[in-house]
Amino acid sequence: MEKGSLADAKLNGRILVLFTAGFLAGLALIYIGQESLVVNADFLDSFSVGRMGVLEIDSSMLFFYSIKQRLAPAVLLTVLAVAGIGGMAVSLYLVWTGFCAGTILSVLSIRYGIRGILLFAGGIFPQVLLLAPAYLFLFRWCQGFQDRVYNGRYGGVPGGKRGALRLGTLLVILGMLTAGCLVESYINPIILQKVFFFF
Repeated sequence: MEKGSLADAKLNGRILVLFTAGFLAGLALIYIGQESLVVNADFLDSFSVGRMGVLEIDSSMLFFYSIKQRLAPAVLLTVLAVAGIGGMAVSLYLVWTGFCAGTILSVLSIRYGIRGILLFAGGIFPQVLLLAPAYLFLFRWCQGFQDRVYNGRYGGVPGGKRGALRLGTLLVILGMLTAGCLVESYINPIILQKVFFFF
């Protein structure tokens, strides 16, 4: 039991380090190249942000878009875990998502200051409360699958009740992601409309 808890703690630490490394890389890229990457670029400029603020959101269409954006990486990571490269895939995905988050946050903060940070927070809340834990569980599922099946840890190939439990865990994760997409599609636009009041 202690060995399993130690492995979980190490995995959580590795997840945090990889995401943070990507996030800091995104921040560094934008802040170092402010002139060419932000000042002279149209990315998230006042015109594009202003247009987003007056868009009429079709929540049902947004839901299907969100499902595609959130479930596609989850399915891909699951398939890669079954193929035996889940650990590497999760690592790359963590660095990439951290990098994207750092890039967007730094651009928004440079262009709009506190309002940009507020816009970033408004863009991910409250769905992040479901999506972030779901992805964390998925990362742990992928690494755990690889450790059991391919690396021979924790008793080898999962079977019987253990295998059914891991399938059940995966279904719960996908359910959390779907719930996060519903929140993103039907609740988040209401919050964003309030945030755009400051623009």
